Amino acid sequence: MKKTLCGAILALLLAACYTPLNNSGVATTKPWLEVSGKKMDFDGKQYDSCYRFNVRFWPQEAIEQIDPRTACVSACCWRSDKEEVTLDFNKNFDADLAYYGRARKYSPAKITFKVTHSNLVNTTKVIVTPKGAVSNDGLIKLSYKEYENPARLAQIEAAARRLQTRRNAYLNELQQRQAEEEAGRTRGKQNDATETLAKALLSRKAGAKIDAYFYQMDKSYKKQGAIFMLSDRILQARALNTQGDYSVSCHAKARTGVNAKSLKASTFSCGVWRVSLENETVTPSDRKARQILGE
Repeated sequence: MKKTLCGAILALLLAACYTPLNNSGVATTKPWLEVSGKKMDFDGKQYDSCYRFNVRFWPQEAIEQIDPRTACVSACCWRSDKEEVTLDFNKNFDADLAYYGRARKYSPAKITFKVTHSNLVNTTKVIVTPKGAVSNDGLIKLSYKEYENPARLAQIEAAARRLQTRRNAYLNELQQRQAEEEAGRTRGKQNDATETLAKALLSRKAGAKIDAYFYQMDKSYKKQGAIFMLSDRILQARALNTQGDYSVSCHAKARTGVNAKSLKASTFSCGVWRVSLENETVTPSDRKARQILGE
């Protein structure tokens, strides 16, 4: 009777320390200790389980100092592979201070979890060192002190200034190039406009003479029983100076032959002309142009 009473009391005390069953049907001694899988032997006893620490960190940046996966925080770990896990928050302190010029030193520096399982009461237990480092709801609260390396900070600042200087130089060069390209496009548009005016002035002043020249050429071919098929005139303008004087060359594409089956492509000149936009005059610049004007 006495043994039975003691056993009942022990069972009640143990039950008071345990949390409800996990998804795997295993109880744990802490709400933040999760058991997501287990392995059983032929006798139905658990010989392995996959556990995870469902914990949070303050400050949140502290998690950057550990690997959450290997620390069994973001993934579960099999107890047979890892019964003890140590979170070392200061293992990168010296390297970070040397590289970044600033680093935090956390306290406690390390937190160790030791995980065991009791088949007798179907419970997985975790012991935390230092005691109380993890609250019952899974919060790991750390204190820290920030350290600086003045020499390294000066190096970083100097490198940042050099980088900014190069960036400013690149941006200035880019802006200058864009301005030049825009100016070039503007000049191109202006040139296109004045070239169009020069061609229009030639057509207005000498277009009828040029048409008459090709009309006579067509008549000459017909007299010989040949074919003369003329396409549109093609005008090309070139600026001679900045006072609005242009040299405009004129030519036309045509197909000629003794019959429709033997036509060949040819190019016929209709003269080179000097056009003055300022004076609105058109004068011949070569023999063909003078011929067309009848000079």
